[in-house]
Amino acid sequence: MKSKKEFFNKLADNWDKSDIVSPEKYRRIIFEAKIMKGQNILDVGTGTGVLIPYILEVERETNIFAIDFAERMIEKLKEKNFPVNVRPFVMNIRDTIFEDNFFDRVIVNSCYPHFEEKPSVLREIYRILKENGFLIISHPTGRRFINELHKTTHPLIERDILRGIPELKRFIEKFGFLFVKGIDEDDFFLLVFMKSSQIYR
Repeated sequence: MKSKKEFFNKLADNWDKSDIVSPEKYRRIIFEAKIMKGQNILDVGTGTGVLIPYILEVERETNIFAIDFAERMIEKLKEKNFPVNVRPFVMNIRDTIFEDNFFDRVIVNSCYPHFEEKPSVLREIYRILKENGFLIISHPTGRRFINELHKTTHPLIERDILRGIPELKRFIEKFGFLFVKGIDEDDFFLLVFMKSSQIYR
């Protein structure tokens, strides 16, 4: 196995069966995202679409764009027959097809440490996010759990470590995002940033 894409494609068929996250934690992510009617939502690294039912549960009248670079994940997502306002794409977040200032919310669930070239990712998210839109980075199993899992699962992801809130805050704010909220509990991790052109450097 030579790439992360191959690695995640091989996991796709059993992705849902191996999901240990409780519905309450997924609901907590969506609560913190403060999703409202009519918004454009980007679900980055959607996998098989595990977050999508919880977005729809809160607000069915949203436009959900679900992207993943692993095509097998998107194939599994399509098998779930979500409503037409859920639009799946095989796409890398480093280089998307979306217009400037298009999304109200960009949710990066359980995938931020896997991103290569994080500066390019954050610049792209900044470009496609509306002014005062939210970037949400979440790991509902907690930072310590996910770091240990990555270190012991496969050499391809052993260095994909989720840093603590202070380090991530300093890094992400360099790309024009204003820190709003951070949660680092034993079994739940979440950051919220807001796009603000006034602080872009």
